[in-house]
Amino acid sequence: MKNASLVFALVILMLAAAESRGQTPVVINTPGEEAKSPELTRADKSLIERSALPKVRKKLADGACEESFEPAGVVEGSFSKPAATQRLVFYQFCQTGNGLGWAGLILIENNRVVGNYVADAGWVVAFKPLPDINQNGLNELALYYSGGMHQGYGGTGVDVVEFGAGGPKGLGWFQAETFSDAGPVIGYKVTAVPGPTPVFYREKHVQNAAGRWRKSGTKTPIKLKAIIKAFEPVR
Repeated sequence: MKNASLVFALVILMLAAAESRGQTPVVINTPGEEAKSPELTRADKSLIERSALPKVRKKLADGACEESFEPAGVVEGSFSKPAATQRLVFYQFCQTGNGLGWAGLILIENNRVVGNYVADAGWVVAFKPLPDINQNGLNELALYYSGGMHQGYGGTGVDVVEFGAGGPKGLGWFQAETFSDAGPVIGYKVTAVPGPTPVFYREKHVQNAAGRWRKSGTKTPIKLKAIIKAFEPVR
């Protein structure tokens, strides 16, 4: 109990110090809040069908992957270079099993596909852009995946990703939500204090029978785990 109180006090001090330096914590995930992105325009769909998907089909032609293109939406930001105006599409290319499947990212700039990537990462749920949490001039992304239900348990995980010289690279993964046949839904509010090495925090919430969320536990620092799967370039 004494150690828990000490950890909580240290977290509060770290957050206060960060905010005093103008580093307001960024909320990455809020339990019960669905990440929604605008739908693709007709022009987006035409560009993707013409310039991106034929290469993806060729790359994945040898796998057990029956195409079922399903976009999670499109977001805007500066993803691969500072001050750029870019659009990014996150989509499910196919599902290969329970919680298994190929996902894709398509980067668009000036109405051209400038980046095309796929990953054998699971079931695409949603995504959203994040502020520049590591302060290098680029937007990060929160990519939401579901792993399906296994033996009565399931959940949603999030990869925090940004674009490097070779394409998307992961800052890390965290559990956003867990659920089961026998227990309540548990969600995690996840925040980050921006900096060259961002500091991440997690706060547990539990959903009651009426669908309302209540906090259950204190805010504690976490270390992000390895991302679900790295994205590969499609050429």
